[in-house]
Amino acid sequence: MRMTAAIAGGIFGLLGAAGQAFFHIIPPPAYGICIACHMRDLVNWIAAHIYPIYGLKASGALIIPGGPVSYNFPLLTIVGILIGAVIAAHVNGEFKWKTMRVWWQKPLAEFFLGILVMISALIFGGCPIRTALKAGYLDITAIIGLVAIGVGVFVGCQALRKLT
Repeated sequence: MRMTAAIAGGIFGLLGAAGQAFFHIIPPPAYGICIACHMRDLVNWIAAHIYPIYGLKASGALIIPGGPVSYNFPLLTIVGILIGAVIAAHVNGEFKWKTMRVWWQKPLAEFFLGILVMISALIFGGCPIRTALKAGYLDITAIIGLVAIGVGVFVGCQALRKLT
């Protein structure tokens, strides 16, 4: 039996619902798949378990950026997306290394560009869907972020077109 995306989605959706029911994992409202936000929550979970006082105020109240869900349970969405993408690429014969010979193809430059992308994503709302929703409420940072996303997509497409 070949597993389709619909069957895999249904199975993992049921597993997610079972996780909520049995382990009381309750994500914040409007919590979709946002790579920046889920990475932040995974780092928060790791930090909270390495340093037990992380997120505690002097009064003993729990303050975790991103919500208590990142303190109680590790959000492994990022790990699942990476594993799923690698498996899907191998199954479909599309997995190959691609190197681009440009000025930013140095490890230190890539590191700082990645930091810039993550900080920008967290400042301007995380993912394009959330940014568009916030822009609908006339949030000025979301409007700027939505324009920046559009410019970034255009510039990235032009760079890939010239380099491939």
